[in-house]
Amino acid sequence: MRIVNNIKTLYAMIVMLGAVGCAPQTEFEVATWHGFKQCAISYTMEDSYDNQFTTALPIFYEHDYPCTFFVTTRWCDRTKWDALRVATTERGCEVGSHTVDHAVYDTLSRERQKQDILDANARINVKLPMYKCNTFAYTDCVVGDTSIISKHYFAARGCHGYVERATPNDYLNISSIMCGANEAVRTLDDFIYAFNTARSSGGWCIFSLYDLDDGNGYSPLSSAVLRESLDYLKQQEKSNSFWVTTFKNAAKYSKERDRAKIEFPKEEIMKERTDNNKLIISLEDGLDDDLYDYPLTLRCPLPFGWKEVEVLQNEVVIKSEIKTINGCKYIIFDAVPNGNKKIYLINLG
Repeated sequence: MRIVNNIKTLYAMIVMLGAVGCAPQTEFEVATWHGFKQCAISYTMEDSYDNQFTTALPIFYEHDYPCTFFVTTRWCDRTKWDALRVATTERGCEVGSHTVDHAVYDTLSRERQKQDILDANARINVKLPMYKCNTFAYTDCVVGDTSIISKHYFAARGCHGYVERATPNDYLNISSIMCGANEAVRTLDDFIYAFNTARSSGGWCIFSLYDLDDGNGYSPLSSAVLRESLDYLKQQEKSNSFWVTTFKNAAKYSKERDRAKIEFPKEEIMKERTDNNKLIISLEDGLDDDLYDYPLTLRCPLPFGWKEVEVLQNEVVIKSEIKTINGCKYIIFDAVPNGNKKIYLINLG
């Protein structure tokens, strides 16, 4: 068995499979982004304005895309909590914290920051008992005491105005781009420019949205422009360019990918022929399995002669796809990094 560590390419294996025209070098690879998308896109909303629930959320539903709500808990009434309950349980949306009442943390003592975090989380846990809040957005883009933040959240959103790297420099101060009438991104062309920047860099584009249309809140964005931006992403789906996901999922994926370790039977894959019809792969990242549970997308080279393959993890069949790339056969599938949940590749003939 061979153990390899990686950010993206886990191991470059030299495989001589001239009989099937396979190139001399193949890769066992973890996708930079889920599904081998070229970049990640996250729409986040903060301050809990009414229009986010009555106008923006239905637009995301229309396009079948998730979004992230960073809620100011004291500004959420029963109707908003009910909407968030449906959004998280049925639509894959995320709820993160944006303080109790919009306090700017650099004006608070360490103890008051800690208490605000505890109070906000407690409110979210009461209103969304089946949901675990573990991300945060800073008020007015002012970073709080990260030694406190890190004890309650694994990722926090700032607003530096640029497309974030695939691996952020600081997971407790991840860049986002502010949108709306008072900010740089306000038209469809502005959104497309940000999309293309993310695609060309392979990074992670996070938008910060506030109020919409004629709302009285900060920097309202035209709902027509929001819809147009999602229309554009929907039209681009066949290009495999954009992974539209929540802030939490992209942050999890990024951390897991960079820490991924794979143990696999290199000697069996490298054989010109193998009588073994089952390969066992271990995927782990050394992170907390209760928190870091998002599946990574893997591309594994197949032994010569394998045509139909079933993939299982923890005795559950995983959806997979066999592709031929430059004459080499690969199987592509998603698996959760957990050393206790082995991955089995079974040759069905």
